[in-house]
Amino acid sequence: MKHSVTYLFVLMLVLACKPTVPSEYIQPDEMEEILYDYHIAQAMSRTSVGSEADLNKQVYLDAVLKKYGISEADFDSSLVYYYSRADRFKEIYSHVSERLNDEAKALGAGVGELNRYSQYSTTGDTANIWTNTSEVLLIPRPTQNRFDFTVKVDTTFHLGDSFMFQFMSEFLYQTGSKDAVVCVLTKYEGDSIIQTANHVSIAGLSQIRVPANKDKKLKEMSGYIYLSDGGDLSDTRKLMYVSQMQLIRFHDKSINKTDGTNKKDSVQTDSLQRIDNPGRAVPDTLRRRIVGRRPGGTPLRPDPGVGPHRVAPRPVELKKVQ
Repeated sequence: MKHSVTYLFVLMLVLACKPTVPSEYIQPDEMEEILYDYHIAQAMSRTSVGSEADLNKQVYLDAVLKKYGISEADFDSSLVYYYSRADRFKEIYSHVSERLNDEAKALGAGVGELNRYSQYSTTGDTANIWTNTSEVLLIPRPTQNRFDFTVKVDTTFHLGDSFMFQFMSEFLYQTGSKDAVVCVLTKYEGDSIIQTANHVSIAGLSQIRVPANKDKKLKEMSGYIYLSDGGDLSDTRKLMYVSQMQLIRFHDKSINKTDGTNKKDSVQTDSLQRIDNPGRAVPDTLRRRIVGRRPGGTPLRPDPGVGPHRVAPRPVELKKVQ
C-alpha cells in the first residue's frame, strides 16, 4: 500500500511538471494527426507538375484542415507556438515520421537505401559511423535555421576512405521556395580542405557523397544543414524536418591499411626445377662394350656383327617448388 501511494505521488509530480499547451492552440496529439494527414496529402499532390501541383497542394491542405475542423489561421498560429518550443515539436514530428515509414512498409515499399545501411555497425569495411542526433527541426530563423555536426576521426579511418551522408526530409511550407544546403567539410594532411555540398528542395531521401582521397589521410570531418529563407522574409509557415541521418564510411580494400600502398596480388605459379646430378650418365651416349681381356691384358672386342651397346639414360628428377 505504501509503495502504491509513493508511485501515485511521483506520477502526479511528473504530470504537474510537464508543461501543457494553452487551449487556444492545437494540442500535441491532434497536431500529430493533422501533420500525418498533411504529409500523406502532400505526397499525393506530387503526382502533378507546375501550377497544377501548387493548386493541388492547397486543395489537399484545405481538405485536411476541414477534416479536423481547423482553420488555416488556427493551424498557422499553432505552428508559430510550436516553433518556439522546438523540442516538443520535434517529438511530434518524430512520431509522424515513424508512422509514415510504417505506412510505406505496409503498402509494400521495398528496402530503401536508409534501411539497407541501417543494419551496419560502426566497424567494418562498410559502416554507419553516425553518432549524433538522428533528427532535427529547422526553421528559417536565426539560431533555428542551421544544424552543425562534427565527426571524430580515429584509427578506424583509413587512407582512401569514401563517405556518404544521407537523411530523410519533410517540408511544411506556406509561401517561399524550399532551399536547404547540406555541406560536408573534410580536412586532410597538409591542412587541405575539401567542401562537398548539395541543395535540397524536395522531400524524401537526400544523399551527398564524399569521394576518396588516396594520397592524404583524413584529419577532421564536419558539416552542416542550413535552411534558407528563400528571400521570403514574411512570417509564414516554413519548416524542414530532417530524420534518419546516417554517415556511411566505405573502406577501399585495395589500399594497404598500414603503409597506404596499393596491394599487388602476387601471381604464384607451379614452377618446375631440374635437380642437377653430376654423377648421372648423359642420355643416349654410345659406349664401347668390353666383353673380356686376352692374356696380357689386351681387351677383347665384341664381334663385328654385334652392334654398339646403348646405355639407358638415367631419369631426370623434377621437383615441384612450393
